[in-house]
Amino acid sequence: MQNDPVRNEPARNINDAALSYMEQKYGEEFEYAAPWGNSMSGTHELIVSCASLPGQEIVVQIENYKRDDKVFRDNYLAVKYRQQTADFVNDCAVEVFGRATIFYEAANDGLSSSLPADASFDEFLADTRVPLGVMIEVKASDLSSREQAEKVAKLIAERSAGFYLTLVAVDDDVYGALDRKSLNERIPSRQFVECASITWLDGELRTEWLGKE
Repeated sequence: MQNDPVRNEPARNINDAALSYMEQKYGEEFEYAAPWGNSMSGTHELIVSCASLPGQEIVVQIENYKRDDKVFRDNYLAVKYRQQTADFVNDCAVEVFGRATIFYEAANDGLSSSLPADASFDEFLADTRVPLGVMIEVKASDLSSREQAEKVAKLIAERSAGFYLTLVAVDDDVYGALDRKSLNERIPSRQFVECASITWLDGELRTEWLGKE
């Protein structure tokens, strides 16, 4: 990525502070990659990269960046555990449906600042600050009851502190042919067989079924 030509001295200073924070926390060198977010909110954000996660973009946030009580957060562990998270959700879905397609990306939001650099996968899942955002696609013929959706959600909730889950069942001849964007576009127009929006937040599991027109 090209360097931001309008990076002024204060921006460079806070970016350097972010790089120093990352290097001290994770024990390796990080490089500035690109600006991110809108610092007018009071939180300065940037994207960094490192050798241990090649080709990956890591978001660093500095809350109260103009004050002495700065709070640094990042999504390094979410990026590190991205594939493991997708595999975990897939295992839960396959246990219930026999097969499934999982769409998951690490959220561009910083995890709790108290989460240690060597946090395990389960410690990452237990972090309450950033819920997972996941979509599960299944074949309509594999969805025999709505209780299956609840079962999958409960399996994920056994290890995850919070999530936003979309479960969408599509016609068998469509299954596997669409990406997440295409599936998202189908939901408002009810181009699905069944679709559920499930949240697990603050210890409460809530399910909303989206009816077809």
